[in-house]
Amino acid sequence: MKRFLLIYFFYSCCALTVAAQAYQQRIDSFQRLLTKAVSDTDRIRLMGELSGNYMNMGKSAEAYDFGVRALRLGRLVPYTYYKALAHYRMGYVYLMQAVNDSAIAQYESARLLLSPDSLSPAAGSLYLKCNNNIAFAYANDGYSEKAMELIIGSLPLILALKDTFMYAATVHNVAAGLTNTNEYTKAYPYSQEDLRYMQLKGRPEEIAESFLSGALLMLYMDSLDRGERYLDTAAMHLKALGANVLWGRYYSYQSRYHTAKGRLESAAIACHKAFEELKQFDRRTNQYDAYTAQKELQEARGDYRAARAAAAKNYEMALEDEASSFVLSSLEAMASYSRKTGDLRQAYDDLEKYVHFKDSIDKKQTAFKLKEMEAKLQAARKEQQIASLQGRARLQRYLLWGVSILLWLTVLFFLYVIRQRKIRMGQKIRVIEQARQMEITDALLKGEERERTRLARDLHDGLGGTLAGLKLHLGRMAQSSETQQGALRLAAEQLGTSVHELRRIARNMMPESLLKLGLEPALKDLCENMLSPQLHVVFNAYNIRQDIPPRIQTMIYRIVQELLHNAARHSGAGKVLLQCSQEAAMFFITVEDNGKGFNTGHHHKGIGLSSVRSRVELLRGNMQIDSGENGTIINIELYVTDSHRG
Repeated sequence: MKRFLLIYFFYSCCALTVAAQAYQQRIDSFQRLLTKAVSDTDRIRLMGELSGNYMNMGKSAEAYDFGVRALRLGRLVPYTYYKALAHYRMGYVYLMQAVNDSAIAQYESARLLLSPDSLSPAAGSLYLKCNNNIAFAYANDGYSEKAMELIIGSLPLILALKDTFMYAATVHNVAAGLTNTNEYTKAYPYSQEDLRYMQLKGRPEEIAESFLSGALLMLYMDSLDRGERYLDTAAMHLKALGANVLWGRYYSYQSRYHTAKGRLESAAIACHKAFEELKQFDRRTNQYDAYTAQKELQEARGDYRAARAAAAKNYEMALEDEASSFVLSSLEAMASYSRKTGDLRQAYDDLEKYVHFKDSIDKKQTAFKLKEMEAKLQAARKEQQIASLQGRARLQRYLLWGVSILLWLTVLFFLYVIRQRKIRMGQKIRVIEQARQMEITDALLKGEERERTRLARDLHDGLGGTLAGLKLHLGRMAQSSETQQGALRLAAEQLGTSVHELRRIARNMMPESLLKLGLEPALKDLCENMLSPQLHVVFNAYNIRQDIPPRIQTMIYRIVQELLHNAARHSGAGKVLLQCSQEAAMFFITVEDNGKGFNTGHHHKGIGLSSVRSRVELLRGNMQIDSGENGTIINIELYVTDSHRG
């Protein structure tokens, strides 16, 4: 015999299985928050929570009142989510009272406000709850196929939203729905998946709920040992919760298990406990469970009158709740028990009621299917009309689009051609400007080197020679004149110092070692000339070749000279490391000091570094500067053969 209300929406219905005291504490908390709420959306949410908790306590009047208040306020807010939330809460009130048509209407109103194509996680979850509860209501009315269709149809949206909790609830509902329609083999894998998930992530009341449903399925499949294990697992979790509405289901299932095992005394004790639980939690579903357990116990005892009385109680409740499937199963059981007691008249009346009710159900289901088919037919006709109108408009749009696209393509083509011409022209201009700038820089550097050479030669050969001759003349005068010998000798020494300094300047302007010996000896001399008690210069050279063009050697020398002078003048360093190396056409320079460093953004624009950068760019190289409190490191890479320059 099938159970009514087998599908328990422990997630979608938000019916938390806690004690009445806990519900009251929640209600008191929500009441306090409601008095402090400042926005209408908060008020709708809190009124919905109050409605749900009052309904879970069995206080339907209070639940209905807060549900209506939430609906009224929902009409005033512009947010579709909160409008839908108000309808959802009102639907729950009707659903728990088994007023299924009104429940479906409220849930449908909520779903219409929530488009499944563009849902946020919160709205998607609410849409799924409405969908599952509509299935719940259809199952109550006996439309099990429609209920399962809705539940299974929600799986794609659940996967899209990645809602693992809703997935667990849906798997649970599919297992329960298939159990409700006696498809136990199909229900089994869903039940196992439900139990697996609950053991991993479920809360105690959810785990107990799933194991109780699994135990019932095992009883239907005559797997009594597994049913017993499932009941024991459910009891373990229920003990951790204390007083709980699920204890009523547990004792009812335990009674049915003992009855199936032939342990009638144990079954009677468990059945009595199930009815005792109704005094604290008078939930309709628990009443069905308790009377079903009592019916099976009395049938096993052979007391068919008592069994029929229990079946009659379920029949009366099913009539009140309009639970058609359970009305039929109860009438069928009543007729069987009446026949076994010898009351054939009563058995006939029960069967007549069964046939009459079955006919009305069949007509109702037929009308429901016809209504669905009619709705689909109307929708198909409208789609045909729309398709016809759309076909005519489509031809016109295609023609207009074709002309528009052709015009746009023509315009875009000309814009593209113009843009490409501008890009190519800009690139040519930039190349010409870069080449001209390089030529100007090259010419300036060549002129600078020529001027340096001329000045060095003039200073060395002209002014240097004159000063050297004057020094000799003063020396002779000092030897011939005893009276002014000291003064003349001092003047000659000072003049000698000036000649030495003049020649040092001339060498810096155009070092003889560079012209005569090459780049590496010139750099070595440069480092030795910079040595002083305050500054230690270390020079390392690797693989510097002699075939570097003279002009490029001069440029490398000037780069190193400027960097070493900068380190000596500005960094306050005590030690400078110069390292030069060559690899094929690439020449590498590293200058590292332990000075105070500098702000590269500020000093990068100085004359010295600008001169260095100009020479580096002229040689198509690049320069990196890393400066901080611990010193400065400058790395330069250069092309040193004319074949590698533009």
